[in-house]
Amino acid sequence: DDDDDDDGGQASYEEEGAGMSEDDVETDGEDQGEGQERTGMPRHVQRALWRILVGDPARLGPEPSTHEELIDSLKRSRVLIDMRVCRAMELIPRGSFVPEEQQGEAYLDCPLAVPQLGFNISAPHIHATCLEKLGLEPGHHFLDVGSGCGLVTCLGAYIVGKAGSVVGVEINDDALAVARANLDQLKSSCPEFELSACQVRFEKHNVFLPDPLDRTYDRINVAGTCPKGQIRRLLALLRSRGMLIVPCASELQLYTKEANGGLRMEVVSNVRFGSLVVPTDAEVVTTTLDLDKRREMAALRRAEGSATSLSPSAEAAGDGMEGMEEESSREAPQALSERIEIDPFDNRYDCLIVGKRIAQGIPAHKRLLSSRCQLFRAQFSSGMKDAHSSEFEIPDFSFQACLLMLDFLYARGAFEGYRDPTSFLQTSADKLSHVPTCTIIEVLQLGIYVNCPELCRFQEHWLETLVDTANCVELLAVADDVGCVPCLHRECLDHIVENYAEVSKITNGFEGLDTHLVAKIASRACELFTKVMGLLRQSDGMREAG
Repeated sequence: DDDDDDDGGQASYEEEGAGMSEDDVETDGEDQGEGQERTGMPRHVQRALWRILVGDPARLGPEPSTHEELIDSLKRSRVLIDMRVCRAMELIPRGSFVPEEQQGEAYLDCPLAVPQLGFNISAPHIHATCLEKLGLEPGHHFLDVGSGCGLVTCLGAYIVGKAGSVVGVEINDDALAVARANLDQLKSSCPEFELSACQVRFEKHNVFLPDPLDRTYDRINVAGTCPKGQIRRLLALLRSRGMLIVPCASELQLYTKEANGGLRMEVVSNVRFGSLVVPTDAEVVTTTLDLDKRREMAALRRAEGSATSLSPSAEAAGDGMEGMEEESSREAPQALSERIEIDPFDNRYDCLIVGKRIAQGIPAHKRLLSSRCQLFRAQFSSGMKDAHSSEFEIPDFSFQACLLMLDFLYARGAFEGYRDPTSFLQTSADKLSHVPTCTIIEVLQLGIYVNCPELCRFQEHWLETLVDTANCVELLAVADDVGCVPCLHRECLDHIVENYAEVSKITNGFEGLDTHLVAKIASRACELFTKVMGLLRQSDGMREAG
């Protein structure tokens, strides 16, 4: 029956939208006046022809005008058989997802163009056919590609239930906004859906680009024609024993991934959908490289976050680090205690930070310093004479650097409200804009000297946001010198490679840069080149397979 319904390619507007180019969208009233297609054929004639093409009008009964009549018509034509799909379509009316100005056509069993929003809504019998063929079950992870108004996504969410998950992906911002609004309305108007359906996520994403979360799915519905050469990208998102339904050329194809990795394909019917937007090779390459970099940086940050101390050599810490070897050669101090916070307005100080460049000293609390910095903790708990001293000398660091360090530890001044480096830098950049880059570098070196991993991680984040063509070589040298800021090191390398010609010009061909850093720049460039060529060969292979 499904084959008969769509035989001959009559489903000429069966696209749900996202991933379609603007030219693919069939619009009502365009060029020919309201109520007619481009051919000038009146809408009521089109609907009559549609019903003749998709089935026996006598068997289908009168043209449906309500939700109940539509469901009854789909049941009579045996398009709607599966109990789960039937209950979902009974519960979630198509009219709730159709714009107000087109409510008069909401329950017709034909595709509905929504030109004002740039997408179409497929005919109800197509929705039913795709969901029934996929065999969605409770607990499944379901992906709806080209989610459009969100109807199929929500139907899937109800079927898979609380134990499952559903994601609808779109590249059309208007469609995403409409889908999210439709979902909110459905939740508020239908208690059963709110009680039974899983959480629905609508995301702006081109399905042919890498997924930042590397998700895979049990069932995938695609509402746009996919080039044959791109089917592999969709199948890569499918779990073992998973199923994918996708229009390809004039066929609605159902793929099943066997447990042994094999594939089985059957043609469900002949249809015509709008085309999915396939990204260019350049988009695939740049997106993949960006995602790879984010993952590598996240791994580096996790490694940094697990560190409880820093132990660079005196040379790695830079100038003014005399005595660091002596400190680091001592028995390693115990792990830092639980984070201690002290009211920044509590003036019951019990020690002073002093030094050659700190004229009056800076008051502080021993308890705070020892809880956050290994060097202070080692001194205050050493049992030696200086353990009871009320002064702690920090050699060769400026007053401003020491004050910024204490402001950070107390979360006061420019660091008021600090909790997480990434979010703080995003929201408080203006408060920090007056601090010179050279002072940030000095505070990083100070953080290494007092062995405060949290301070060093923040300074590293901060410097990463400041990397530009003018300073990337200098910051690369700093990162290499201190030896414990891998994310800054990577950020500088990538910026140099991506802006090589300009950086080379500014630095007079990297004049004065250590040869081992020049070698690292070359190595990173070769690594990225190899990745790019691999991705291009992969894309060529897919096109050839298609």
